[in-house]
Amino acid sequence: MMTLHRINRSAKNGFSLVELAVVLIVVSLLLVGLLGPLTAQQEQKNIMDARRQMDEAREAIFGFLVSNGRLPCPANPTLASANVAAGIERAGGCAGANSIGVLPWRTLGLREADPWGNRFTYRVTDVFADPTKIAAKSIGFGTNGDLTLWATATPPTPISQANEVVAILVSHGHHADGAWTISGAQLPASADADEAQNSDGDQTFVDHRNTAELPNSAYDDLTVWVPRNLVFNRLMTAGRLP
Repeated sequence: MMTLHRINRSAKNGFSLVELAVVLIVVSLLLVGLLGPLTAQQEQKNIMDARRQMDEAREAIFGFLVSNGRLPCPANPTLASANVAAGIERAGGCAGANSIGVLPWRTLGLREADPWGNRFTYRVTDVFADPTKIAAKSIGFGTNGDLTLWATATPPTPISQANEVVAILVSHGHHADGAWTISGAQLPASADADEAQNSDGDQTFVDHRNTAELPNSAYDDLTVWVPRNLVFNRLMTAGRLP
């Protein structure tokens, strides 16, 4: 009887362990199943928040334009957040290499980083950020932007009129390829040609938002740009252009 009792108890304990294992497997599968949708929802929220930040930044840039008669220069991207000059527009104009950097968040009174924790790349046509040009009213409707916006890099497919874009703002998204961090370091560029175009320091950028959806999951950058005609409109309204 004692032997039979021990066998029954062992069988009962073994069955409980099997049940527990089954329950754990089921719970794990449920958690895995929920993780995908939750991650997707969080990513969608981050995208919406980033677009909201970028719209606010563009309005702040226009506010700076009206107050100062010019667009702001970029901030030095290599300075860490703790540096007192970090986030301040470069002094002395932004010609040449100084025309690209990061959004001057402190100058504009904005947050430093996007929802993924990285800075916004910012480039401007230097003549539109030159106070001497604006003061002398030597900028007119024939003055052009020097930035180009493409739908794809290969093949090059323009989505803006020639010479229309005078400034552009880029969030490098979840992948953050080519983004500047808050420590002042630039992350490695993307292997994707379109994303790499937004961090290579030249005057050409790529935006997928205004095109049909592309089979290119590697691209997750977001862009906002400043058109030339809107700059002229704001300057005229502020009485800084005839």
